[in-house]
Amino acid sequence: MSKQRGMFMKISIAQMEPMLGRIEINTDYICRTLIDESQKNVDLVLFPELAISGYIQNSDLLKKVAMSDSSEFLTSIVKTCKNYNIDAVISFPEIEKDKYYIATTYIDATRGIIAKYRKTHLFADEQLIFDKGNDFPVINTRFGKVGLMICYDLEFPEVARLLKLKGSEIILISTANMSPYEFYQDIYLASRALENELPIAIANQYGINEPHHFFGHSSIVNHKGENLLYLKDGQTTQNANVTLKNDLDKDLSLDYVNQIHPNMYQKLNDAFKEGR
Repeated sequence: MSKQRGMFMKISIAQMEPMLGRIEINTDYICRTLIDESQKNVDLVLFPELAISGYIQNSDLLKKVAMSDSSEFLTSIVKTCKNYNIDAVISFPEIEKDKYYIATTYIDATRGIIAKYRKTHLFADEQLIFDKGNDFPVINTRFGKVGLMICYDLEFPEVARLLKLKGSEIILISTANMSPYEFYQDIYLASRALENELPIAIANQYGINEPHHFFGHSSIVNHKGENLLYLKDGQTTQNANVTLKNDLDKDLSLDYVNQIHPNMYQKLNDAFKEGR
């Protein structure tokens, strides 16, 4: 059987410094970025965690800025995507039935919002004001099957493995990661890509939101965990071509997903229950 070349997807990473609580300003920046990147024939722009609102740390602000996925701000972003034929992954503070979530939406250039993911692993004090999501959607896009994660989710290998088992061909991560976790982000990103043999892109915030310093270092890695794009400091947007469904450079002797012992997942589940 002849090997097939993978599909290329041109992805831009928007390493953004959102203004805390300034929804209109942040939305305008997002829309302008989408317009600019569309002129470069980019397929999709990935934005950081809570790009619309900034990183929220108290319930009073959260109640003021939380929105539904049909809000005027997301609607304007959807309109921009449609007008300029570009996809986007946007993270926002969501409210639904008196519950608050850190959410991301996948916006398709023709269909609008086609999927939503709610952060399942809340970091530190996020647990005081946000609720956990419970679903791990894999999205059928015009480029292939896409999985979404948010920030702290990356540090749990089970999340990426579940998305891979559900058919993901690439994982897109929105994050608001702060010092001193630079090393963690780099290592976990490469590890998740390598152990699941698929490319991963991560867009981090940059800037200071006391007491946190968001360090940037957004990147895209291939299925071997090798950097295709690595940003350092500052608010910037850059792009790279990413190959999905890549059979040309795959080490068939590894095949981590299929070679795992068939009883391993059940053993892990049993051990988890016993440990609790």
